[in-house]
Amino acid sequence: MSGEPEAEVPGQIRVARQPIYNRDLEVCGYELLYRQGDAEHAAFDDGDAASASVIEHALHSLSLAQLTGNHPAYINLTRRFFVEDLIPFHPDEVVLELLEHIEPDKELLLALRRLASRGYRLALDDYILGQDERHWLIPYVSVIKVDVLNMSYQEVARHARWLKRHGGPELLAEKVETHQMLELCRKAGFSYFQGFFLSRPATLRGQSLSTDRVAILELLAELYNSEFDIARAERLINHDLSLSYKLLRYLRSPVFAARDIDSIRTAVLYLGQRELSHWALLLALASVEGQPAEQIRSLLIRAHVCRELTRHHYGGSNSDVAFTIGLFSGLDAVLDLAMDEICDQLPLEAEIREALIHRAGPYGCILAAAIAQEQADWSRLDEFSMPARQLNRFYLESVRRADEHYAALAQSAGRRQSIPGT
Repeated sequence: MSGEPEAEVPGQIRVARQPIYNRDLEVCGYELLYRQGDAEHAAFDDGDAASASVIEHALHSLSLAQLTGNHPAYINLTRRFFVEDLIPFHPDEVVLELLEHIEPDKELLLALRRLASRGYRLALDDYILGQDERHWLIPYVSVIKVDVLNMSYQEVARHARWLKRHGGPELLAEKVETHQMLELCRKAGFSYFQGFFLSRPATLRGQSLSTDRVAILELLAELYNSEFDIARAERLINHDLSLSYKLLRYLRSPVFAARDIDSIRTAVLYLGQRELSHWALLLALASVEGQPAEQIRSLLIRAHVCRELTRHHYGGSNSDVAFTIGLFSGLDAVLDLAMDEICDQLPLEAEIREALIHRAGPYGCILAAAIAQEQADWSRLDEFSMPARQLNRFYLESVRRADEHYAALAQSAGRRQSIPGT
């Protein structure tokens, strides 16, 4: 942990983030999903005891900049915050979303005009063509969000055509769950995308793997073998001169504070088998062409959350194994291969296989909690009886560590990082 005092968060506020991507699948913002107390949704209602000051203190004490990596935060706010001018954030920090049930009257129109003139970016959430009375607010918004989860391509295209005729606002497709829908929305003219499409394989079971993904599986099989042999691992890594150079460069970065590492053998002796395996795997994944940066960053966050949960909440388990499970849990999407097929090719312990394939056993419970947190599945999180403040601390610390490690990974792999706020 960082050693910093735990932030005092008013009430019990759960918070998570969901990335928003541009057409190149670079992150250009994060929607903040949050819940206070026992509310059943991800925003504060007018009738809640929460005030603008509560939201301000809660989100700033959770470190808005840290949570979003200095990208804009998309935040759902209700009518009261717009018409009473209670927005507690600087225009550069946020995109303000108007929920679908907000009444679009003259008072709201004047409020939006005032906010837009001060530089605030506004978004209409869950816009439904032909059923939405907010169409006359369109001249004052920057982004229109369309829920495409249950839409056909014809419906997606119809929304895009109609909204484009009004000019100005860019279109954001939300709840994009598959790569196919991503491509359909791109074709229709959407500029931004939000959903869990990166967390699932893009192709069908049984498709042949590319050469770089085969090499990753071979590396994994060696690094995670219970009969680990330093000389064999050293030969395998050194066989790929690019990988060995990048790995040593990465291990000498400030995040490890171990600048004396000058060979793979030294790295194994200094870090140990499993720790070296984690970072070699991440570097190999980060080096794959066409791999969206956020996919690797999300796996890092998940792995750190699994480790923190194991250390501080689920006592008695091995936190390094939990970290491994967190990393491996997204390999099916990264390698474009079914999880059971991946596990069949790797020498994994039974408890790791059970967690990855069936979400079973103690580590399966930890992994399920970590995924529920990142997906803002509040009802699922309630089943784990974990204090919101504690989980927020784990999550924010995991985001911080993951960002540090990914920055070093990207530099070592020669990847360009997306520019905050673009």
